Amino acid sequence: MKKKPILVVKNIFCTITIIWSAIMLIEYVMILLPVDLSRFWFSIFDFFVIFLYSGIFAVPILLLLSIIFMAIVSKKHENTDGANVLNILTTVLPVITFLVMFLTNFNSRLQ
Repeated sequence: MKKKPILVVKNIFCTITIIWSAIMLIEYVMILLPVDLSRFWFSIFDFFVIFLYSGIFAVPILLLLSIIFMAIVSKKHENTDGANVLNILTTVLPVITFLVMFLTNFNSRLQ
């Protein structure tokens, strides 16, 4: 059965939102924990700081677009091919990341 293009676009937006939120959460938890990283790991996490700073603005936009696509797909199509786990992760992971960052005063920690 051929998938509808709107399903593919929704799944792409949801996947990007999940990956970016997970990178942000891991990076921020590494900032919170007093862990000394070796030179190799430090350079990797230093590269991902770019995703953390840009994700503060990009993830809410991606989340909003993903929710809009989820609403359109659920209204037009009855069977979403078992994408319930993807939809749940898309909405829960950015909220968890936001709560962790908000409750630990992320602005002062990222300075």
